[in-house]
Amino acid sequence: MLIREPQNRFEEIYAIYEESFIDQERRTKESQKLVFNNPAYHTLAVEEDGRIMAFLGYWDLPGCAFFEHLATAKISRGKGYGRLLIEEAVKEIKKPVFLEIEPVTEENPATGKRAVFYERLGFYVNHFYYEQMPLKPQDSPMQLWVTSYGKPFTEEEFMPYKKEIYEIVYGVNLS
Repeated sequence: MLIREPQNRFEEIYAIYEESFIDQERRTKESQKLVFNNPAYHTLAVEEDGRIMAFLGYWDLPGCAFFEHLATAKISRGKGYGRLLIEEAVKEIKKPVFLEIEPVTEENPATGKRAVFYERLGFYVNHFYYEQMPLKPQDSPMQLWVTSYGKPFTEEEFMPYKKEIYEIVYGVNLS
């Protein structure tokens, strides 16, 4: 069952978040709780037998939507929950949608699988330099690929959206 805005289920969602992302790709629990309650941040989740099995956390920004985290509990991977969450979210959003993925490398075959997963859902990898800003003070920026739903973007076309993402999501001013 699809659940919109499961604000009272933070602990379940955070457990999936923690098991799905490496330390550098996630906020502290306290910081993520603040994000979870931000009016611009939205969560869709899939529940099965009374338990959250997958979630999509995204930002509804003034000019675009930014899908920050998609994660599925280890016990329910491969059931199509990620696809369902993405399809449901993009159906409702009427502005450009972006998400970050790790660059595809031979050393990490999961990166290629993730890229193919998003491409099958209608995302395009945009081939220009991009960094994810740190989520914690002790972290460093990480080079990632930015993808866009429905059509590719040039670096110039992406710049106003990058400015929003950096300022609102990461608290970094590009001006």
